[in-house]
Amino acid sequence: MRRRALPWIGLACWAVGFAWHCARPSLWFLDLLLVPAMALLYGGGAVAVVVAVLVGRRWSAWVLVVPVIVVLTVLVNPGWRVASGAYFQVHRPLFDLALGTAPGPSYYGAPLPLPLRFLTVTGKVSSLGEEGSDGRFFPQWAGIPDDAGGYLYSPGGSPVGVDLYGSLCADPVDLGDDWWMCGLADNGL
Repeated sequence: MRRRALPWIGLACWAVGFAWHCARPSLWFLDLLLVPAMALLYGGGAVAVVVAVLVGRRWSAWVLVVPVIVVLTVLVNPGWRVASGAYFQVHRPLFDLALGTAPGPSYYGAPLPLPLRFLTVTGKVSSLGEEGSDGRFFPQWAGIPDDAGGYLYSPGGSPVGVDLYGSLCADPVDLGDDWWMCGLADNGL
């Protein structure tokens, strides 16, 4: 009985973690508990499904589920930590789509549409510089109290000196077509 329930429990845990990861809700002080808990549900659920398939030899029923879980898990996770340039190129159509999101009046920007929130660490996109600017900042990490790094859309040229939540952009990497990367490791990938 338990052996039959493991893949379903694993799938449910993964789905809850995946939904939380995509939505990027910020609950301030609860994040200290929720982030590790959701990471455990997300990763543990995926591992439970894969193990259940391998142990139970349920190839016919799960042959499509496991690849979908693996692809979705890899797609929405922060691959920029490993290969920041490659991560951007894979997700470039989604970043282009997110350009249509108007940044809000707050310093840290406006929420992205729900399916695109995984593109930033905060789930928000910020304006570059002055109000009315077409430039956008997609933070991949945000430090406490005052710095960040990520991808920038800067149609006016290089974003050198742009405020990234307290630190200034220095040595941006050109990703082509007005896209830049600042505050991320350029590992050549």
